[in-house]
Amino acid sequence: MDTRFTPRRTLVGAAIGLLPVLASAGYQAYATRRDERRYPPRGVLVDVDKGRRLHVHRVGHAHEGPTVLLEGGMSCPHDVWGWVQTAVSRFAPTISYDRAGIGYSDPGPLPRTAERITEDLVRALDAIGDKGPYVLVGHSFGGLLVRHFAERYPNRVAGVVLIDAAHPEELERSPRQRMGLPMMLAQMRAAVRGSTFGVLRYSQTYVGNGVKSLPEESREWARARMMTTKTWRGAYAEMLGWLEHVNDETRDTRLPAGVPLAVVTAERSQNSDPAHGEFQVELAGLSSNSVHRVIPAAEHLGLVMREDFACHVTRAIEDVVAAARSGRPLTEGVHHE
Repeated sequence: MDTRFTPRRTLVGAAIGLLPVLASAGYQAYATRRDERRYPPRGVLVDVDKGRRLHVHRVGHAHEGPTVLLEGGMSCPHDVWGWVQTAVSRFAPTISYDRAGIGYSDPGPLPRTAERITEDLVRALDAIGDKGPYVLVGHSFGGLLVRHFAERYPNRVAGVVLIDAAHPEELERSPRQRMGLPMMLAQMRAAVRGSTFGVLRYSQTYVGNGVKSLPEESREWARARMMTTKTWRGAYAEMLGWLEHVNDETRDTRLPAGVPLAVVTAERSQNSDPAHGEFQVELAGLSSNSVHRVIPAAEHLGLVMREDFACHVTRAIEDVVAAARSGRPLTEGVHHE
């Protein structure tokens, strides 16, 4: 038998070896198009920059303002607000949206700075004719973004709710966060590769945690969006922006004086990292008119995605909306619910 490696045999072998990779990439492209038909946008796509569009979902606008504006965590499409937005829309106007490159929204220019993200959002709000004022609600990474919004547009802010929000100094002051950063970056890069070749679809990796707890009308939409390569590329761009720009942009931001502020903390996050609890107390100190609530047994994603924990977030939003409408201060102190 002739076992010599000829150029032709080498090329044929390489082509055969590539077939599974090409098949996986092809399946990913097919499944993404299929999901786009099955799960179309439930909001509107608005132009924010010469044909570049963001997806905005409005519910509850028959109610009195202020409008509750929901800013999600890193990589999260707007669907993760399923429990919260539905509940809040029963007493206030609500807006959730997909940041550039996430969910249904087109990718945006790099790097993804807080300034660029905020300007995208303001253009989207102007495009739908909503000038606020807003109760800004930020979960995780979204907490940094709402602080930047409040600094840039204080006249459009009626209140703030920070949900287990990121702190701009957490990588400097938390040994646990610093130790976990290389793994976070590796997981994000793996998600980009895995989504490109359909691995996420086969394994359900990265989408089972939390998404399965969403209400039925949001669950499959969120799952479909979090299977796409575009979303994970957008999330990775946000992570790099967070590390290189966003923390510095938000480090010294201030909220409007005396604005109603509720800080909602997941007990498990606090217990796993003592520095996190300190950061949450500091966030509550951003306003003289604030409350801080630690939710027993709650974990970071579950605060938004699980019904039994999301109800506490809804309650905090309702309290801030009521304070904004009445002008009366929030008077509660730190407590466990």
